[in-house]
Amino acid sequence: MKIMHIGQLIGGLDVYIRNSVAYLNDEFIDFVIVHGKDDKSRPVIRNSNVVKEYTVSLSRSLNFWKDLLCLIQVIKLIVKEKPDKIHCHSAKGGMIGRIAGLLTQTKAFYTPHAFSFLSSSSKLQYKIFLFLERITRFNSYLLACSESERQMGIKLVGYKEEKALVWHNAVPDASWKHGKIEVTNERFISYIGRPCYQKNPFFLLDVIRKVMEVDSSIKFYLLGVGYHSPYLEEMQKRISELHIEDNIILQPWLLHDDCLEYVRKSMFYLTVSLYEGLPLSVIEAMSLGKAVVASDVTGNKDCVINGVNGYLLPFDADVFAQKILELLKNEDRRKTFEINSRKIYLSKFQIEKQIFMLQTIYRRS
Repeated sequence: MKIMHIGQLIGGLDVYIRNSVAYLNDEFIDFVIVHGKDDKSRPVIRNSNVVKEYTVSLSRSLNFWKDLLCLIQVIKLIVKEKPDKIHCHSAKGGMIGRIAGLLTQTKAFYTPHAFSFLSSSSKLQYKIFLFLERITRFNSYLLACSESERQMGIKLVGYKEEKALVWHNAVPDASWKHGKIEVTNERFISYIGRPCYQKNPFFLLDVIRKVMEVDSSIKFYLLGVGYHSPYLEEMQKRISELHIEDNIILQPWLLHDDCLEYVRKSMFYLTVSLYEGLPLSVIEAMSLGKAVVASDVTGNKDCVINGVNGYLLPFDADVFAQKILELLKNEDRRKTFEINSRKIYLSKFQIEKQIFMLQTIYRRS
């Protein structure tokens, strides 16, 4: 059986594809990866071999002519490689992959990694993106990365129950892996996310400002603010206006192990995202035994249990600041959350234990 992945090798999607290909050890399943020309990524390795890759004109923004070219390129690759099944990812890869699957009569699985309409900043844009998700559904399978995402696919996008599957995002155990970077011994909170609409960066700055009004010694390490960060300049300006630059360290792109080294040394992990599919960064923090302070949204609530391994909070900067300060002071509660995070990770999100479920989906669906 041959599976063709279609999607951009960027951020969490890169981690998802890389891990699922590397850890699925079925010798009778082969992979080929189709991704964007501008993706800055290392080769994907499986069983010590480099997985075959192709680059196409796949980009994040909507552009009719570029998207049409991309569709033609993908169809040609399907005809050439003859995959048994397509696994397409995110809004653009999902749209291209499902149309190509329909035209070539190739079975398609679609993993949204958070549906496109969730990123809408207006009601009109929301309706347009939801419409696009619905009309490109065709006869594909939804392969959600969380139960919340699956339910959203059924209720809002219109997938039938039998066509809506789920394979929870899962990651390798990071507890034994160490980066090569030297990390400060000062007290700090870690956060991973490029400055964009989804990651809610300006709300984050309001939270940090309120924390600093009470405890000006704590630092915030914001990791991964490099590629595809449309709000970065505006965020830097806002940091300066709020006079909180001494407490915020903006770290650009890092090697994955180095990024996790910061998380490992932090007091706990923080996320204020407006929406998620199932956040790999949170699961990785849990694998490192970290408490998590998170926004109460789809994706986050599939891995963080309020009052058990962290907090799920509304979008109220005062509430976030209060819980952050509480967790900084209460070491016993923090330790309890850390132990529970590790337990939840091992039971639900360790890829070595969960990958067989993806294998079963590929073979039986």
